Amino acid sequence: MVPVGGDEFTAAEVVAAALAKWDALRQEAGRAGDSEFRGWYFDVVAAHGDPDTFAFLTFEAAVELSRRDRVPDGFLLLGWLGQHIASNFGGDLAARAIMALTDTCAAWSVDRQTTAQAVRVLRDLVDAIPAQQDVRVEHAVCRALSSLAHLSGRHVTVDRAKIADLGALWRELAARCSDSTDPDLRGWRAHGLGNHALILVQGGHEHTARQVLATITAEFGTDPPGSSEDVDLWLSRARHAVEVLDRFDLGEPELKLDYLHRQRYWDRRRRSTARGFFSWLRSGAPRNRMRELVRRARAQHRRSAGAVRSWLCAGEPFVLLLRNFELTERSGTTSFLLDPDDPADHVQVINLNDGAPALSELAASVPLVLVASTTAGELELGQNWGQFTAPVRLHLPDETWFDTVSTLIAVADQVVVWAAELSPGLARELDFLTSQRRTDDTLVVLDGVESPFAQAVLPRTGGERLTKDHPALAPFPHVVDAGELKGRRMAECPSLVRVLDRLDEAHRAPLGERLARISAQLGARRSP
Repeated sequence: MVPVGGDEFTAAEVVAAALAKWDALRQEAGRAGDSEFRGWYFDVVAAHGDPDTFAFLTFEAAVELSRRDRVPDGFLLLGWLGQHIASNFGGDLAARAIMALTDTCAAWSVDRQTTAQAVRVLRDLVDAIPAQQDVRVEHAVCRALSSLAHLSGRHVTVDRAKIADLGALWRELAARCSDSTDPDLRGWRAHGLGNHALILVQGGHEHTARQVLATITAEFGTDPPGSSEDVDLWLSRARHAVEVLDRFDLGEPELKLDYLHRQRYWDRRRRSTARGFFSWLRSGAPRNRMRELVRRARAQHRRSAGAVRSWLCAGEPFVLLLRNFELTERSGTTSFLLDPDDPADHVQVINLNDGAPALSELAASVPLVLVASTTAGELELGQNWGQFTAPVRLHLPDETWFDTVSTLIAVADQVVVWAAELSPGLARELDFLTSQRRTDDTLVVLDGVESPFAQAVLPRTGGERLTKDHPALAPFPHVVDAGELKGRRMAECPSLVRVLDRLDEAHRAPLGERLARISAQLGARRSP
């Protein structure tokens, strides 16, 4: 029961009455009613009862708003509560309230919009609480700042600007604890420095990342083991990361531009006629896209290489996806007359397969890397028609692709093979998976071949059709037909759920074991 003005009410009754008043004020005054409600709630209601009870009621009200599908209002209330905490709470209550607010924001961050709202609430909260002597409050604020940094990297493209933003957040966390001797706060400083180093690796700033890693070793290298779990963790990662950076470098991308050169040729040829020139002017005089696509592909490769190196530095479990490139798209020149009014001979075939949607969801949900298709006309950066996509893609040179893939096979925690045919490249990959005893860690998804029309437009000689009873797949215990994934979300596919469960299992393994395994595999790959 909650005492209010000499009477007692249940928490649900107080929450219902408060929200009813908010709705009434908003109905009378529109959004101006929000300010009136805030003044009433945080002055009048907060004055009745103790601060602990008031904080509890406010969280209950936010949860009730969420139940009513009013999550934006819930975030608005949490934001007001954050400012109230900063001005009115202290000690243990402030620490508990900050941690509860942080956890609620993290739990409600399920998409781009809710994550942006959570980031604003946490940013305002952290800004409102200056560094102070109470270690409990500082610990809670550091935890909120860490969540703020993690949430800021969700549901966004991690480009150069975002790398800088995330790096600034991790530096802010490290700086907040720079003068503390408290073991927990020293742990948060190591946490901030370590994540800053990983972000720098991801952004391709290796030299600066090495400097930050050296700072971690210098500051915490003499701390007694066990004094802080975070210090121990990040000190291990810092020492390990230097080895990874020394041993694993993906180099510059190699791009195949035959299709784009042909596309540019026909763009210029069309403009050479009066009709084509005026048509080009009417469409806004667009520039040929080759230069822009090449720039984007190079940036994509560098970001992807940085992501993989950062996963290895941190001991982050990840998935390697191997595939027949033709399952997504391919391109080339054709004698097939596509348009009587446009004799261009370059063509791009987009394939929409049963396994693509669920595998795309997997690629967007967990750390996953694959090799970009060498047969994709626009470097897998053209218009998306619903074909498979993945954010982390490597454009590897023909001469070294297998060396890189074999290293990734050795260090990946799970492997997904998505195939329809036994191409020479896939045969080498399957043989290597078998030789490395990675078959139990591998899911094979068998999908369909191209349509007859695609074959007619752009003929090709395919490889041997793969089936579940094909001898090449005999060593692999986890083979499924892509039809089992068709029309289903990732969580509805038992085979993909198993991949997720195995990743979770890898996460639960002691960090030291994960780092030692990665170091051993990278060392073995460098050995003659």
